[in-house]
Amino acid sequence: MNKIDVLSKINEGMRAVLAKEDELAGNANDTSAGFEQMRLNYTAGRAYWVEGGPEMAEKVDCKVEGPHGDIPVRLYYPVKDRASLASDGETLPAIVYAHGGGFVLGNLDTHDRICRVLASKTGAAVAAVDYRLSPEAKFPVAVEEVACVAKHLHEHGAEEGIDGDDLSFAGDSGGAVLSMASNLWLRDEEGDNSFVKSLLLYYGFYGLEDSMSQRLYGWDIDGMRKEDLIYYNECWLNDLATETKAPYVDMFHNDLTTSMPVCYIAAAGLDPLRDDSELLHRVLDTNGVRNQHEVFEGVLHAFVHYSRMLDEAAECIEHSAEFWKTRHQA
Repeated sequence: MNKIDVLSKINEGMRAVLAKEDELAGNANDTSAGFEQMRLNYTAGRAYWVEGGPEMAEKVDCKVEGPHGDIPVRLYYPVKDRASLASDGETLPAIVYAHGGGFVLGNLDTHDRICRVLASKTGAAVAAVDYRLSPEAKFPVAVEEVACVAKHLHEHGAEEGIDGDDLSFAGDSGGAVLSMASNLWLRDEEGDNSFVKSLLLYYGFYGLEDSMSQRLYGWDIDGMRKEDLIYYNECWLNDLATETKAPYVDMFHNDLTTSMPVCYIAAAGLDPLRDDSELLHRVLDTNGVRNQHEVFEGVLHAFVHYSRMLDEAAECIEHSAEFWKTRHQA
């Protein structure tokens, strides 16, 4: 009720994306279908969008031992493979990528193109994490697993041609949540996040339970209605009454002044989560944490997936890569 008609506000590129989405597999945004059917639809639909894009020197699927069992990880090497890095005595900085999907959907394949583009644009290795999904795995399992992969690379990265003292996190939607939360988890629970040099955050949720953008936006076309957001939280969290206020869910109630890396914060202009990014930007500015906040107008939540067709998707990753290159600046 009283929401803005986003179909009259989206740009032509986003309109073309929606038309293509209608041709693809079933609606992965329909939470009433249940998570098992949603996963099938999501994976089938993303197959088109991950095609093409840059080629890697090497892609390696491996596993990292974690607190809940082995964690599948895919390593992307943009220019040199591991053997060449080793023979030249080189290591690459790395970006730990947490995929989106509301903690319920997504895997290594659904975000493969995003990871390849990010690796290509930065020149960094990218380590994509196939964390356990909800509702089978509840909070904080996904946070622990993403943090665990980063800690493993910090301690053992040289074995994979990675500089373990120069890591970053990146993620879209729920993956942006996990990126921010994992950085805080390393600091607060593991005692050290000094090796985390930047966060690249694409349209995440950081703790607002209500906002102007949530009141104005969110329709069935993007699967971001209020009831959809509640569904994802019910899948992810054990107890909505208490865990929505946990410091790794509502991160605005955590300490964002201490040991915070620089942050690139992207938002979609027609996204109910837009104000989370705006508030994070303002809080970090107030706390003296260098950050870049960018709003991509005329597009919906999840737009970074559509770089095959949508200019804003390619621009967002490219701009974040340019920001990443400044990560060592004070």
